[in-house]
Amino acid sequence: MRHMPNDTIIVSVGSDELVIAFGDPGLPVDGRGGNDIMIATVDGGPSSLLFVGDESILEGRSHGGNDLLVATVEGRLPYVSFDGDAQIMSDQAHGGNDVLHVEASNTTYASVYLSGDAEIAMRDDAKGGNDLITAEMGDRSYGAFSGDSGSLMSGNAEGGNDFVSVVQAGVSGNASISGDALVTMTGDARGGNDILIYTVGADARSGGASLLGDSDYMSDNARGGDDILIAAVAGNPDSTSITLFGDASSMSGSAHGGNDILMGSDRGDRLYGDANTYAPSAAGSITGGRDLLNGGGGNDQLWGGPNNDLFVFNAGSGQDVINDFDQGNKAAGSTALEHDVIDVHAYGFAGWAELKSLISDDSSGNAVIHLTANDTITLDGIHAADLNARDFIV
Repeated sequence: MRHMPNDTIIVSVGSDELVIAFGDPGLPVDGRGGNDIMIATVDGGPSSLLFVGDESILEGRSHGGNDLLVATVEGRLPYVSFDGDAQIMSDQAHGGNDVLHVEASNTTYASVYLSGDAEIAMRDDAKGGNDLITAEMGDRSYGAFSGDSGSLMSGNAEGGNDFVSVVQAGVSGNASISGDALVTMTGDARGGNDILIYTVGADARSGGASLLGDSDYMSDNARGGDDILIAAVAGNPDSTSITLFGDASSMSGSAHGGNDILMGSDRGDRLYGDANTYAPSAAGSITGGRDLLNGGGGNDQLWGGPNNDLFVFNAGSGQDVINDFDQGNKAAGSTALEHDVIDVHAYGFAGWAELKSLISDDSSGNAVIHLTANDTITLDGIHAADLNARDFIV
């Protein structure tokens, strides 16, 4: 296996310029990329920067190096795209353990796309590295961040165990963050065990993000990893719109969800333990993970999804709604019984008898758990009489 040298590439991108650089141009099939350092300064815009840690295509048994890709970006309308290893990975190619960072807090209308391994596709038996991806975004900017592929994982492709953290430092902005493939996982693709963090900064007035533990769309026999998704709000913005999907927004065929942990912010969020929509190929063909959901503060909407899930509520949790308590399997086309559990231990109740006295039906017949004068949990489609001590951790 030919080993490429460890290179240092430093570029400066001015207004109306396009710069494209590869860490290991000419990397042969079955070769191994060097551990490269690629650093860019982007001053002004519109301008475009594309960094690829190794070569455009990794195939055969090629192995990407452990690369560092960094950019400091300023100005209006800059475009930055990083691929930790390649644009396409196929056969038995393996991504390196890469570090990608973009500092773009002083930009306006920036577009930032960071993929830990391959921007376009990972297919066949390609395997992603364990990557670290971080970014700070400016005002009215958009970012798309994926631990492995920026678009597609298919065949037997396997994602790495990645860490992705994005801060919206500007007044407003939006981000899409996935642990594995940003758009689609199909075939027998398998997601890694990823950690995703989105933070709305102290100076933000509004913020929006979609966090996907694995991909936007999972089909066939794709399997999600065991992921941790965290949303945080550092200041007091006028509005936020944050949605966390433990696996994907949509699951079809015989897709399998991982065992995920979802932690919402102190604002009103939407949390899905597995997915929002399901299209099983047969009854019970889609399975969900055993997920933990904690909406944090604010008035949250929660869906555990198929399988047995745990809903955790801390003091000051707000007025939350669990939309599928013991009903997640049904949404995925399965008649199997499930047993979700609600953890209200943080509220200090003496036991089930005390908690039971605080549960009653609202005017629509939905059970409402009155934790405090300000904190409630509404169980959509469930009556108070349906609940018992086994449904709670007190």
